[in-house]
Amino acid sequence: MADLPPLRYARPRTLRAALTALARPGACVYAGGTDLLVALGERRRWARFVRELVDVKGIDEARGVVRRDGGLRIGALVTAAELGVDAAVLRHAPALAEAARLTSAPALRGRGTVGGNLVTPHPAGDVTTALVALDAMVEVASARGPRLVHVVDFLAGQDAAWPTQRLVLGVRIAPRPASAFEKVAGRAAFGRALVAAAVVAHGRAVRVALGGLGARPFAAPRTAEALQRGDGLATALAAECRPGGDGDAAHRLALAAVVVERARARACA
Repeated sequence: MADLPPLRYARPRTLRAALTALARPGACVYAGGTDLLVALGERRRWARFVRELVDVKGIDEARGVVRRDGGLRIGALVTAAELGVDAAVLRHAPALAEAARLTSAPALRGRGTVGGNLVTPHPAGDVTTALVALDAMVEVASARGPRLVHVVDFLAGQDAAWPTQRLVLGVRIAPRPASAFEKVAGRAAFGRALVAAAVVAHGRAVRVALGGLGARPFAAPRTAEALQRGDGLATALAAECRPGGDGDAAHRLALAAVVVERARARACA
């Protein structure tokens, strides 16, 4: 990794102080830093605005996994390692626990956070893919109090508004025990997903999210409809996916069909 550019550093101890710091030009949320520090060192486009790291690891409002309103509230500072073994997540949202256990390298799972996975502009965020399938709500801090944003809307507005920092406090999900996550990566220990799929079954309906096949993980309603009908899966995937990056597009669409079917079979078992 290249040397980091000159950066200021702040570590606010309260939510109000964090919001004040993030209002400064060039300020950026810093928690695990697993993607951000690499992006800064490599001068990637999405991180070029950063002039100050605002370390939010001291913000209590972004911690823990708790039951709330019949579902789960998962703090943005919860790491992938914690998420993958949390008893409530394993019971109520197995797809999310599976995604957390498969993301990144083992050593990095102890640093990478739920919030970081959501805000990093990458096609293949495993935790984010599961959250899209789970129809999560993202809890965003503001001076007037937390507001809830649907995960799909949060991701859709991210690239255009990236320099305008949003402090994610957590995510909220309804219990979805009939869910599963599958991925194919170049390396089992660390590869970004070439293709990932999360499937949630709820009654007779299924909800599908795909990773690695668009600019960000996304909901795939046509693919879900094809799974429910039992035909037309390849056509639906071709219509919804924009495979880029590494690998042949046709091959990646074929892989997508495999991982979607595997995730559906386990979610509906």
